[in-house]
Amino acid sequence: MCEAVEKYAKDYAEEYAENARQNSLLESIKNLMDSMKWSAEQAMVAMKVSEADKAMLLKKL
Repeated sequence: MCEAVEKYAKDYAEEYAENARQNSLLESIKNLMDSMKWSAEQAMVAMKVSEADKAMLLKKL
């Protein structure tokens, strides 16, 4: 039982951290789009966002 709880906590923490990372990236992209009048693609290139993250972030914009 203890191992199951530990696994759940670890999985939850990893999911939470990934979600926080994505939200941070998204907020930074929106800020660049607003302040610099860049497109989402321009902002992501400037931030050197990976291709995998680009696809996910474009869905959220």
